[in-house]
Amino acid sequence: MGRGDRGATDRPHRVILTRGFCMDSTEVTVRAYRACVEAGACQLPYLADTFATYPRFPDHPVNMVNWLKARTYCAWVGKRLPTEAEWEWAATGPEGHRYPWGDAPEPTCGVGLADFTPLGAPKSNPGGDVGCFGGGPSPVKAHHKGARRWPGGEIFDLAGNVWEWTEDSYEPYPTEVQVDPLVRKESLNHAIRGGGWNRPPRALQGWFRGSATYRYQVPGLGFRCVRGAPHPTPPPRGGK
Repeated sequence: MGRGDRGATDRPHRVILTRGFCMDSTEVTVRAYRACVEAGACQLPYLADTFATYPRFPDHPVNMVNWLKARTYCAWVGKRLPTEAEWEWAATGPEGHRYPWGDAPEPTCGVGLADFTPLGAPKSNPGGDVGCFGGGPSPVKAHHKGARRWPGGEIFDLAGNVWEWTEDSYEPYPTEVQVDPLVRKESLNHAIRGGGWNRPPRALQGWFRGSATYRYQVPGLGFRCVRGAPHPTPPPRGGK
């Protein structure tokens, strides 16, 4: 993992994963999250945004959900959030491809590999009506050609649509070998992966890192869950 130079937050280092896991084929949908809300186990997403998907678009990824709400949902279905290393392995595989679909072609709106914004949303209006397919995310599985194909099935939208929460606190990568890494720091920020409909193609690359405060609820951020061994350590105090 890591592509950056010395001093960057994504310094190259070797990672060894020893525990198997199974990742959801799609980002968690509005329909799935609504079942958790109606069961009284999950809190409502933040709704006061033009591009909030809940509850209007049942087949779209649920957005406007912070890290705590995402973790609650995954636990409710007997799963958990992926670590950052698990997420990258699922997206790039043993080949270490640049994108989930391979090293080529480059993403463009016309190719239909992902939902993104060619030049990125302007800072003056980061949640505006932008993107290859207009403002807001697309339905899950809308971009079949951009799926990561594993022997056990396809994983959709690992590039674009919405950023995805991971379990890890956001910290600069170490340089030494890491085995089953999980970063736990008294930090407000967590790593997010995959880029989103309002971000440029650079963020679609499998190695690209983003970060967000654990209370962040925005239209370009969602999540997916994995099934696997429980995380061996609890999150930082205060649920951060």
